[in-house]
Amino acid sequence: MLLAALTRLPFLHTPLTADEGGYAEVARLWSHGAGLYHGAWVDRPQGLLIIFRAMLHVDGGSAEALRALAAVAAALVVAVTMVLTARLAGRIPATIAGLAMATVGASPFIESFTLSGELLASFFAVASLLAFVLYLERRAPGWLVTAGILTGCAVLVKQSAFDAGAAAAVYLVWTRRRGGIAPAAALVAAAFVPVVLAAATAPSFHDWWYAMVTYRDQADSIATGSGHARLDQAWHSAGAAARGLGVLALLAVAGRRRWPLLGVLWLGFACLGVIGGGNFHNHYYQQLVPPLALLAGIGGAELLRDRVNWRTARTSIGMIAVIAVALVATAAVTVPLWFDSGAAQARTVFPDDPHLRTDAAVVRYVRAHTRPGQRIFVMWAAADIYYLADRDPSLRYMWFRNIQAIPGALGQARRMLAGPHPPALVVEINAPAAMDPSGRTQGILEHSYRRAATVAGVPIYAPKRPHIP
Repeated sequence: MLLAALTRLPFLHTPLTADEGGYAEVARLWSHGAGLYHGAWVDRPQGLLIIFRAMLHVDGGSAEALRALAAVAAALVVAVTMVLTARLAGRIPATIAGLAMATVGASPFIESFTLSGELLASFFAVASLLAFVLYLERRAPGWLVTAGILTGCAVLVKQSAFDAGAAAAVYLVWTRRRGGIAPAAALVAAAFVPVVLAAATAPSFHDWWYAMVTYRDQADSIATGSGHARLDQAWHSAGAAARGLGVLALLAVAGRRRWPLLGVLWLGFACLGVIGGGNFHNHYYQQLVPPLALLAGIGGAELLRDRVNWRTARTSIGMIAVIAVALVATAAVTVPLWFDSGAAQARTVFPDDPHLRTDAAVVRYVRAHTRPGQRIFVMWAAADIYYLADRDPSLRYMWFRNIQAIPGALGQARRMLAGPHPPALVVEINAPAAMDPSGRTQGILEHSYRRAATVAGVPIYAPKRPHIP
């Protein structure tokens, strides 16, 4: 657990990502009375936002506090995964699983140091599977219900975190046939309890359903968009996945003859969760770390056993050599990052997010040239700026993909920019044409705004007419 935390501490001062800052901003708006999924819009469930809202009371919700929580969460996930592996395969596989998960499984290339939904949901998912294993051992219905409720909690942190519960339900039907249908149904029913409570307590069920379900169907699922674009995104993320999961995968393959059915199902559904998101962001791959670590522990133990068996020693030595080379390669690209500055770390880990290297300067400018209570607009992304500058957004959609995919969102942005209550500042992280190739947004900027400054290469505009509070 300590090792899992220590491998993340070098990234304590790496700039907050748009997701981390955006979720924190939604939580802040929510705490100030904005309606969740209406005034404070996000396509993530309440469980994740409750965690971020709680963090507002820890060191003022600083970036360092968020990263420290990620380290603590990672340590807890390692602990629960080790207990689960010990139950399924023994103490030696559990020890290997924990060591692998706390080192190579903590790769910055899959953004393991960030406070992501995948990391936080993993704790509930692994705990769910542990409760299910206890049910199998003791035949106590209470553990089955606990497993279902924990699965529901995992889904309330990240919608794709159904992997452990789905694996448990399929395992019951697979191994018990008809006898497994009733307990599988009970598990699924228990999983729906937290989800139904979340839906029932949302300010608006319609808004909640749109954010949780309809939006995903419209924008962010493997079934939307072109297949070529999805394959391109998968290929683009393959390098980060290999650097983050390669050693775990090789260790897991070494023990394929002893893989437990439950572990195989878990990994399969975790892969489905990653693929289902469609966008193949690097942090998605964190969902694969716990099931891969379990199987890697079994593979590592198998290599130790085969080492003393002359019939299989040659194969084991070859596999160990391959894993050793992969381990050295992983360390060679990872360890130097520990000693880099936050900006250099961001440049390497987030090459497609150059704004992370300029956000600090932009935030200082925004805070110096606006008053608390004034609203700003970050065009068209970088939701972390709102949170770090402590300025509310003038448009409820804070992510590029939201404005791109939600019907009417771009029109709302244009009307807001041209309306009687313009934002105090417009931060041009992305050019207007990146979202609106028609030129209409560019025309609004030219007609109604003036360039007030260029900060670290980022144009910042102010309205030509006085701001109306």
